[in-house]
Amino acid sequence: MQLLRGLGVVLAGAGLAAVAAGFGGGLHPALDSWAVFRVPLALGTAVLLLVLRRPLWAVLPLVLLLAAAVAPRVLAHWHPEAEPVPGAHEAVLYQKNLLFRLKSPDQVVQDIRARRPDVVTVQEVSRPNQAVLAALREDFPSQNFCDFREVGGPAVLSRWPMVAGSAVCGPGLAAMQVKAPWGVIWAVSLHLRWPWPFPQPGQISQLEPLLRDMRGIKLIGGDFNNVAWSEGVARIARASDTKRIGHEAATFALPHGGLGVGIDHILATGGAGRVTVLDRLGSDHRGVLGRVFLAP
Repeated sequence: MQLLRGLGVVLAGAGLAAVAAGFGGGLHPALDSWAVFRVPLALGTAVLLLVLRRPLWAVLPLVLLLAAAVAPRVLAHWHPEAEPVPGAHEAVLYQKNLLFRLKSPDQVVQDIRARRPDVVTVQEVSRPNQAVLAALREDFPSQNFCDFREVGGPAVLSRWPMVAGSAVCGPGLAAMQVKAPWGVIWAVSLHLRWPWPFPQPGQISQLEPLLRDMRGIKLIGGDFNNVAWSEGVARIARASDTKRIGHEAATFALPHGGLGVGIDHILATGGAGRVTVLDRLGSDHRGVLGRVFLAP
């Protein structure tokens, strides 16, 4: 029994250390990877400490860590919408990782048409999935597809006309300027690699100068493969001068059918708007529909 109790104390200490490590993403990308598991680690450690009957031993650091871990979720649900500034215009963005081996594009195509967004951002547009772009070309004539990896590339579509010569491709990025009825905006689709030890940090370093060069209002949708409170998402937001919109919500199961994590995000200049999480429609990601308020 003493051995089990001692092992439990060691595990609890390791859990607290792991949660704390997740706050150090700005110091090293390895620590940013721990941020993905911050909430379940904090909750699991709390349960373990209660079982060990050691609440006073770790009450202060546990409360602080647990509050910091849960705060982005809780506060977002208390304030799920940012109010538009006077004179702002609404733009609707449909974000979806299609899954490179999507069996049938029909459900996705029908859902996009039914929701009538202004901009569509999709990832894993493999050769078979290019049928989605073809099927939507009449509704969304402005399209920019950029090849990326063996699973397919990102694409951005819009019902608004593209600014001639504005299409941009980068590693996991497809972007273009479009002429909205009230002004010109950048529409960007992103697909980031998995965090460290995978090459997401280096990929972001390549994307940052591209995003900084995009002057003006920006609307970004993507599979970030990282959670809302991660340094990876923060780096993209800083480079693009945007803010993440809407509440944090699980869009992907890791592993499939298991822990739900929110890794599909919409960012916009000003950060005002709301999101709705959609069905999977044959993919392993849920779609995200964002209603964004963009100031001219």
